Amino acid sequence: MDLEKKNIGKDLGTPIGIVAGLIIILIGIYLQKTSATFPQKLNWFVSPSALFIVIGSTFAAAMVAIPFNSIKTIPAVIGITVRSLAFDYLAVIDKMLELAAIGRKDGLFALEKHAREIEDPFFSNYLEQATFERDSKKLKANMDMEMNNIMSRHEAGAELFTFMGTYAPAFGMMGTVIGLIVMMYGFDTGGSGSVAEKFADLLQGMATALITTLYGVVFANLVFLPIAAKLERRSINELRHKEIVAQGILMLHAKEHPILIKEKLMNFVPKELKSKKSENKDSD
Repeated sequence: MDLEKKNIGKDLGTPIGIVAGLIIILIGIYLQKTSATFPQKLNWFVSPSALFIVIGSTFAAAMVAIPFNSIKTIPAVIGITVRSLAFDYLAVIDKMLELAAIGRKDGLFALEKHAREIEDPFFSNYLEQATFERDSKKLKANMDMEMNNIMSRHEAGAELFTFMGTYAPAFGMMGTVIGLIVMMYGFDTGGSGSVAEKFADLLQGMATALITTLYGVVFANLVFLPIAAKLERRSINELRHKEIVAQGILMLHAKEHPILIKEKLMNFVPKELKSKKSENKDSD
């Protein structure tokens, strides 16, 4: 019995959100009133050198700030954001109540065969451990240790993208400063051409230099920081699921009454899910 419902589909929110953000930016560029055509406007915002400075410097800074092994996990972490992960807290609580009734009637050893039927490794392993471990403190310590390890792993993934979201705008500004320095040194006050033409070239160079700042802001606020926020939300949901399981197993181990178990575990369930369950009961 799989009580986690992991990988139940694709979560297209991340790619759709990024594409939608880019489309909104393109529409904003299109709506700007100038004599230039839309392709010409788009060309103003394309700069391979700016993209290289922002992305390259951001990844370089991330490698300085965090272990290189964490950098190598970027593809896997991004993959997590496009997988739809769901945790059925109410199903876990219902299962706990079923197991509590069996444990109180037939004893904890009777739960061992039920543990093998549960596909969630965390639930299955510690339910089985509860059948032979007499010391509840040791059982709790083992579960806490695994949950802390899970939390540390999740924090490392979110921290990586938070770092990049923090650094990207700064390196965008750095690229702009580089562009301005190159432009100033390249500005020729002598030679042929009117003053107006030279200042027009100067303004065009300043606009080009500012593109790097734009790239830094877009990557930070449309890609890196939203991914970090999604990873943090995923971590909260999974750890809530683990906490429900852990608390339930401890109460099963103590042979508490199912009513008390349900009352305590329902405190972990979000209000919207409680309301949904109440509505389903009313409709029945």
